[in-house]
Amino acid sequence: MDTMKGHSIKQNRIYELDIIRGFALIGIFLVNIFNFIQQAGVDSHLLPDGNWIDIIFTGKFYAIFSLLFGAGAAIFLNRAKEKGKPSLLFIRRMIVLAVIGFLHSQVWGGDVLLPYALVGLVLFALHKVPAKALFAITFSLHILGILINISAYDWLYGGKTNMPPLLDSLLLITTLTSFLVYFIEGFTLMNMDALTKLKKRPKLHKWLLVTLGSVSVITVIAQFMITDHKPAHILLIISQLPLMLTYILLILFLVKKKSGSTILYPLQAYGRMAMSNYLGQTAVGIFILPLLIGYFSPSQIIYGLCIFTWIIQIIISNVWLKYFYYGPVEWIWRCFTYWRLVPLRK
Repeated sequence: MDTMKGHSIKQNRIYELDIIRGFALIGIFLVNIFNFIQQAGVDSHLLPDGNWIDIIFTGKFYAIFSLLFGAGAAIFLNRAKEKGKPSLLFIRRMIVLAVIGFLHSQVWGGDVLLPYALVGLVLFALHKVPAKALFAITFSLHILGILINISAYDWLYGGKTNMPPLLDSLLLITTLTSFLVYFIEGFTLMNMDALTKLKKRPKLHKWLLVTLGSVSVITVIAQFMITDHKPAHILLIISQLPLMLTYILLILFLVKKKSGSTILYPLQAYGRMAMSNYLGQTAVGIFILPLLIGYFSPSQIIYGLCIFTWIIQIIISNVWLKYFYYGPVEWIWRCFTYWRLVPLRK
């Protein structure tokens, strides 16, 4: 691997995306820690009620993470084209990610990096399709996936047997392509320059935030009030997309404000080191969490360890990036992608 001589570091980061990515990491760890503590041997009946987490967090933050992965792929490809070798760099980038994901999956069964890498290669095969056409197709698939999951409820949760083969096949397809749909949506939105257009049209931003936010609030409140599992689960599926978009629009709205930008700014470094922090969360869940069992209640472990981990990782990320250009895992990923020793220390 050659040393990159005379390499000028150009971050050209879109700081809003980094903040949103950091925000997504917070929700991801809160969802995953319930799995970590069960893997450590704690009986699920001893865990605190996680229904509110399912309603507000589960699925939404991984969806945001996936959307941003697609947006990041668009940014990377556009910059790789300037270097004249987008195919080589992108494919190598996904291969390196797959290796990291595979190693991570040997420790944690809930790894998403390996699936991200595999789906990223599929995304690359579609990247020359016009952005608007691709977005229309994937958005339609997104809506179709919601309808299929609702239709399959009675067989998945209602005790019915012998799911119709067509529905079973469609359910399998939508499950396997769920990451891809979010990737392509993020990819096409970035290529359509949606973020810039949203900045130039603040009234549209407010209208979308109010509309989607109202839908989200109504569906969330309804889920807390409804005791019948089927309508509550259907609302859970329906609310995922508007709630995810509401989170994104709200963050983008807040970063425009001085006070909001000040509060959210620490998440920028947290999001820039997303992969390092994601793997760090696994280390906490696999190696540190089990040591606390027997000394604290499951509730104290779950919420206390989450808060502690968030605070420590955010502080470390901000301190680290004062002295280094990239997070440690991001640096390794970049070096192998470009097959050069990229400068790390500022």
